[in-house]
Amino acid sequence: MLTMVVCLACLSLKSSATIFTVNVSNFQFSPANIPNVVVGDIIKWVWVSGIHTTTCDPVIEATNSLPPGAATWNANITSGSTTFQYTVTVAGVYNYYCDVHGTIMSGSFTASAVAPVRLSEFNIANENNKAILKWTTQSEENVDYFSVQKSKTGSDFSEIAKVPAVGHSSSVRSYTYTDINLSSADKFYYYMLATVDKDGKKQLSPVQLFRNNLNTVKLILSISPNPVSSLGHLMLKFNADKAGNMEVNVTNMEGKSVFKTIMQAYEGVNNGHLMLEGVPAGVYSIIFKLNNVKEIHELIVK
Repeated sequence: MLTMVVCLACLSLKSSATIFTVNVSNFQFSPANIPNVVVGDIIKWVWVSGIHTTTCDPVIEATNSLPPGAATWNANITSGSTTFQYTVTVAGVYNYYCDVHGTIMSGSFTASAVAPVRLSEFNIANENNKAILKWTTQSEENVDYFSVQKSKTGSDFSEIAKVPAVGHSSSVRSYTYTDINLSSADKFYYYMLATVDKDGKKQLSPVQLFRNNLNTVKLILSISPNPVSSLGHLMLKFNADKAGNMEVNVTNMEGKSVFKTIMQAYEGVNNGHLMLEGVPAGVYSIIFKLNNVKEIHELIVK
């Protein structure tokens, strides 16, 4: 999963299209979920490594889905075909996958219509181990409230507060919200604003990443399944303080390497996927190195 790499053409709505960049590597789309697309925006997939596709066509894969009237797509993302762009024309939820690796490598984005507000600024500061959210609107029309939403992964957001809006304004308005519910177990949090008008329409803001100073240094968040079959897929979730390459080395009980690879990492929470085909059954050490942080975990292959 997604760590979150989003290129924003502008913060205000909607003088020009916003381009959202999805990196394709590690048997994953990164970010795997983009919740704040608006009709007219562009999704751009960029090859980093491997042989993949970006595919959204229910005829090819039943788990693919898109809103009625939206165009399907099926494009190669390889070293010879490094980018593909899709312009969103219909609001709704889009679920896509890689035709090469199946549903284990999937992604999604959610597109909404434009709501009547111009959000010109949204940022987060860490003050005394609290998340201070601040945002500014240039104008408002028929706006009801701002839904403050939070996620530990960048994909599964939930509402943590409602901040009343001025509602009707042609001048600059500033808002703030303080989140004190931070856990030392989580190194990163993701925040997003949903602007909700009185008719129930929503406009989602860009996603902002927050670094939690309460968290102790921890690289690997989860390895599953463990034990894993020799033909199985090993799923990883890991932290990264900054972008870089994570070294992965699986060694046997004698210290001999049986599997090595490099995984791309992006600032925030990352998802990874290893294919351990050919590794014999046994007990191994799996060694991770990223940005001067090293962790060793036991891995059982059955």
